[in-house]
Amino acid sequence: MRWALLAASAAVAAITANVSSAQEVKREPIAQQGASRPSEDSGVAPVAALRVTAPPNAAANRTYDTPDAALLEADVDYLVREGHRAVSRNEQDGLWYAAAFADDLAAGRYADARTVLSNAPGGLNGAFADMLEPFLIAAEGHVDRAVERVDSGGDNLPQPLPEVARALLFESAGRLPEAAAVYSQMIERLDTTPPGDAEPQTSEEFDRMLSAGRISHAAYRAALVSHRLGRTEEARRYYNIVLGYEPRSIAVTANLARLAAGQPPLEQPLTAVTATGRWMLFVSEFLTQAEALSALIAQREPTQGFPSTSGTALLQIGTLLTTDADDWRLTAAQQALQAGGVDGAQRIVDQIPATSPYAPDAEILRASIQIERGHDTEAAAAADRALAIAGDRWSVIAAVGDVYRRIGHPDRAIPAFDRALTLAQDGKDRADVLGWRAYAHRFSGNLAAATADMRAAYQADPSVDTRLLYVTILMDDPAAWNDGIAMARSLFAEQPDSVMRLNALGYALIQRPQGLEEGYRLLWRGFNYGQMDYAVIDSLGWAYYLYGHFDQARALVERANDLSANDPNSEILDHLGDIYWRLNRRDDARATWRRAMDARPDAIRRREIEQKISRGLTTPAPRQQTLPQVSLPEGPAQRDDL
Repeated sequence: MRWALLAASAAVAAITANVSSAQEVKREPIAQQGASRPSEDSGVAPVAALRVTAPPNAAANRTYDTPDAALLEADVDYLVREGHRAVSRNEQDGLWYAAAFADDLAAGRYADARTVLSNAPGGLNGAFADMLEPFLIAAEGHVDRAVERVDSGGDNLPQPLPEVARALLFESAGRLPEAAAVYSQMIERLDTTPPGDAEPQTSEEFDRMLSAGRISHAAYRAALVSHRLGRTEEARRYYNIVLGYEPRSIAVTANLARLAAGQPPLEQPLTAVTATGRWMLFVSEFLTQAEALSALIAQREPTQGFPSTSGTALLQIGTLLTTDADDWRLTAAQQALQAGGVDGAQRIVDQIPATSPYAPDAEILRASIQIERGHDTEAAAAADRALAIAGDRWSVIAAVGDVYRRIGHPDRAIPAFDRALTLAQDGKDRADVLGWRAYAHRFSGNLAAATADMRAAYQADPSVDTRLLYVTILMDDPAAWNDGIAMARSLFAEQPDSVMRLNALGYALIQRPQGLEEGYRLLWRGFNYGQMDYAVIDSLGWAYYLYGHFDQARALVERANDLSANDPNSEILDHLGDIYWRLNRRDDARATWRRAMDARPDAIRRREIEQKISRGLTTPAPRQQTLPQVSLPEGPAQRDDL
């Protein structure tokens, strides 16, 4: 249940209390004198593991305005230095304590790590110590006491995290049979049914969606322990549970092959330090999810940056403590990239060695980083490297095709998708490749080929995701619009209160004059459900435009553009430029169309925008018509009304 999750997160959030209030954290430089404890005038040099993502040639006195700014640069070295100083000053921002604790633990300064916990918010009886003291006790050689400390923490975390903590502690001491027993009991109590592909409609489905990541990662740990113990059937069963959640997991595939060959898992056995890192990764995922859900329920405005500062800090620190967590490292790099930290993402992904099973994925992410920088040649080179080492991983090959598509090389994208299609055997996998290829055809302006691929994808796998893409592709094809509408109606009939499905049907309908009135009514309904969903807000704004009500259209589409600011959308910007033109704001229109071009529109839209920048809108303005009556409040006349 969402409320239970939020209640649990409140206790965990105490470990990073007041982080968001640390708006000015500029510090004076900390001298690196190697002292056993930091003081006001001296500092402890962070251990090497926590320095590897520091910017090259970084000045010792570098500062950031906020913790988020340091995390965007992946500068954990800075967080550690400031953390030690914050502890010495008894400041109460929990993030600093997490960084200082990790550094002391990794360096073997256990007495210092305990001092950090004692001075942290809540002291040794607080939520921060509840989370981390068990791992310090285990590092000190007292695993049984550490497990008891988990039990005394009050189980503030949702299942299966308390069991994971106990099992990680046993793993760190090499007591694998005891870890296996904990994991076995944990798995038996869990609902290991993966969430469906449709939006959740019941509390049970919602719980499955929220817990999917935690259960998948916990089952993977259980599989690794059974694998090490030689319990082949049990390990295979746990690996297959993970595949139910992550059917394309390269780690599971590799370890199943190693299991069959009698070889140990890819991952190294845990130590006290790496177990702490793994634990931080588990908690980081929960914190990020809980804070994102809290923002969604509160309908808070999206902002540029991370969904959870505390979750991001634990994620970046955890990957540094756990050197073989390359899957999590990819997550951390992707998270930094999405938040605008291009250089930080680069430094994180560069920690993944060429020998890692995730090396091809790392190259795909490097390509995305280069695209964000506007370096298409370098992006293509990274995609080429990924293709060279992809082997038979069709998902990587398809991702290479999508990189080529994004940088405007359909001549290279389509062959990559063709190759991926020869390797994908499962119906859903084939549908995914066909969908990617359809989008590439659509992006290059080949509507007929795009429609043909989507029809084939639907035949291979009629899942919700496939059908939604089917609507998106076919709505633009004049010869297939009716089929797209029929598919959108079937999706809507299954779940009429879904904002996504309301938007799919409503936006498809308004592409043709005969569907405008029905589409307008549906989009108003979707807007009523999803007033923070930029897609449906833009769609409704465009319906207002088509009715000739340009002020109302402007209010909505500006709002949609604000909500999508983290990832500028060429279609929204194109709509907004058209609206400004109709309002006689010609300079604003051209500036907005140029921004739409920067957001890499598809070939058809690109040609249209280029013409508009050159000549303006040459088609007649939509004639103002009376808006249909809806059983909802009237639309906003001004942007502020939103």
